[in-house]
Amino acid sequence: MTLKDKFKSNPQLYYALSIAATWAGIGSLMNGVTMTQTYGVIPSLIWVLGNTVACILFGALALKIPKVREVFGSRVMKWICGVMCVFQAWLSMNGMQTVFADTVLGTDFGKVVAYALAVFFLLLLLRFGMIRNVLTDGFGWIIVYLLAAAITVVALIHTGGAVNAIGLGLEAEPMRTGIWKAILLLPGPFTYPYFFEILNYNDRNEDGTAAVNVRRAFTMGGIFFGLYMAIIFPLAWVRFSPALNIIKAVLITIIGTSTLSSSMYSIYIAFGKKLGLFINAGLIAGWSILIPLGVMGMWTLMASVRIYFVAGGILFALCWNAREKRKAVQV
Repeated sequence: MTLKDKFKSNPQLYYALSIAATWAGIGSLMNGVTMTQTYGVIPSLIWVLGNTVACILFGALALKIPKVREVFGSRVMKWICGVMCVFQAWLSMNGMQTVFADTVLGTDFGKVVAYALAVFFLLLLLRFGMIRNVLTDGFGWIIVYLLAAAITVVALIHTGGAVNAIGLGLEAEPMRTGIWKAILLLPGPFTYPYFFEILNYNDRNEDGTAAVNVRRAFTMGGIFFGLYMAIIFPLAWVRFSPALNIIKAVLITIIGTSTLSSSMYSIYIAFGKKLGLFINAGLIAGWSILIPLGVMGMWTLMASVRIYFVAGGILFALCWNAREKRKAVQV
């Protein structure tokens, strides 16, 4: 039995791994370490909790709230989410380029890697679509677990007793920051057309893929992501040698690859193959203009906007459903 056949017969685990891989993003490791070192342990753990709960919450609400799938599946909303996925793709490419700055390979090498992967997925996803994205995400995420565990253990051994001094961060300002950044994460999955496509794909089963409890897949995806965050959490305390920096760069690149592929696939979902191809090609060509914004700056900009967009979409869905119920009662 081929890997594709295994997926089609029981896709739940593959969905869950792909969800975790897509949601992780390039910033999960980089921003996680920054959060811990800047604000302290407790605010960082709150941020991790928000990260972990986000996909679980999406799986529950997207299936529970009436009309929400219709609202986010409309052309206008898909296009808005597609534009946000352009930023997600840029964010992934930024991270790949930035992470190699601390290695002997340098930022130019990271830039070449980012361009090469983007062009690869531009063509691969245009040709093969959903199943290929799920399978590449799943395979990549297993490598992430192995590499993350290895680098964490080796880094802790290498660091010995010379660890970074990090406080608990129980002061008011760090706690407010941790809570607010965790809240900003919660609406994030609603801006991924790929996540809605998993729901639709599971409903349609046009190619014979077995239907599963997709809410459980998103719950598993959130748990898988939380496990990954638990593995890498100690990295905030370690000091990296040049060799470990290269391994860390490879790890972050693999993590970013999954989000990059799902973002580019989401653009195909949102805009269709022809326009999606044009937009994906444009995001690759225009990426160099966005490089100076940096990883954290771009993430903050995007996260600050999407919370209001998602809240508006859910509110519209609730009002639409209430209006239809009222009409039904009047009839």
